[in-house]
Amino acid sequence: MDRFGGLLWQTGPELAKAVHDAFGALGFDCHVTPGTDGSVIVKLDADRRLLIDVSATSGVIRKRSPEVSRVFQTLHETAEDGDRVVLVTNSDSEIRPADRPEPVSPEALDLLGRLGVNIVTGPTVFGLWMLCLNERDRARSYAKRLHEQDGGIFALPRIGAA
Repeated sequence: MDRFGGLLWQTGPELAKAVHDAFGALGFDCHVTPGTDGSVIVKLDADRRLLIDVSATSGVIRKRSPEVSRVFQTLHETAEDGDRVVLVTNSDSEIRPADRPEPVSPEALDLLGRLGVNIVTGPTVFGLWMLCLNERDRARSYAKRLHEQDGGIFALPRIGAA
C-alpha cells in the first residue's frame, strides 16, 4: 500500500514513481522517460502509448504554469501518431481527495483540451490501481479509455457504475 499511497498526495519524482508502479501493476510496459524524473511512458499496445507528465507542484495548474509548457514540449518533441499526452497532478494534496478543488484553472483546461491533453489526478490513478486488484481487465480498459479521450479531465466512473 505504501508504494501506491503516494498517488494520493505526492508530486514530482515521487508521484512519477507511483504512477509508473501503478501502470506496471496493470500489466503495461512502462518506464520513466530518459533524462527526466517526472515523465512516464506507458505502452498500451504496439501502436498506442500514454506519455505522462507529472506535476511538480501541488497547486492548481494555470495557463502559464511550467506544467503546461512541459506538456506542450512533450507534444512537440516526443509525441508520435498513436500517443496521448497526459498530465497527472495532485492539487492541494494536504486536503482530502474528495474535497480538493479542480486540478486546473478553466483557462488551462481550455488550452490543454484543445491540445488533446488529458488531465488525471493522482487519486484517479489510485482508483485505477485499486480496481486492478479485483478486476484487472476492467482497469486496463479504463487505461485504454484514457488514451481514447481527446483532451480534458479524465475520471473513473463511481464504484458500481459501468
